[in-house]
Amino acid sequence: MIEEIPHYGHDALFFQNDEITTGLLNNKTEVKIHLLTGELLYFHNEIGHFVDLTCDGFYERLESIVTKYGLNMPKVPSLTLRQECLFEYITFAKRVNKSLELFRMKLRDHFTQVHLWPHGFDFSVESFINGDKDQIGVGVSPGEDSYEAPYLYVNPYPFSENIIHQPLPIGKWHTQGWNGIKVDWNELDIKKEQDISSDIYTLYLVAMHNF
Repeated sequence: MIEEIPHYGHDALFFQNDEITTGLLNNKTEVKIHLLTGELLYFHNEIGHFVDLTCDGFYERLESIVTKYGLNMPKVPSLTLRQECLFEYITFAKRVNKSLELFRMKLRDHFTQVHLWPHGFDFSVESFINGDKDQIGVGVSPGEDSYEAPYLYVNPYPFSENIIHQPLPIGKWHTQGWNGIKVDWNELDIKKEQDISSDIYTLYLVAMHNF
């Protein structure tokens, strides 16, 4: 339903009010998952359709709603969301989203919203330097195949190998699989969101030396 926009923004979701949401599309449609209830709401023209994602067999219910509005429902693996996992993710998501929003308020010129990416459920902001020729991706991953624990990443692109000689106040340079700065989230999670955002901005300034 969303036209293609630069830097894959049309694929992004957002986190707000304990919800993962598409935001309001075309002034009439919103699709969201409320993490406190475990329900998906397909909201269109003031009509709401609910799917309980904590119950088995929700796929058929979701498919019937999507088909009703003339959209294609991709095949997805069978899964059932567990309430305890949702509560755990809310705590993580709130702190990450707020920290990145505060960091975003320090940026100027060209940058994105704080996006929540459905393929890995990481949050990120892209900042563009020299128009859109160069960019720095700043985000937090909840963990993935290579790293089970959450981590912050600051990725300048295109990457210059010489930058790894720049000293870092926190974290380390990462050059295996992806290039940039990696900080274990547990090093930041003990701080207030304002202090986390300041640490992120300091690392962002280091990454600026890449260009």
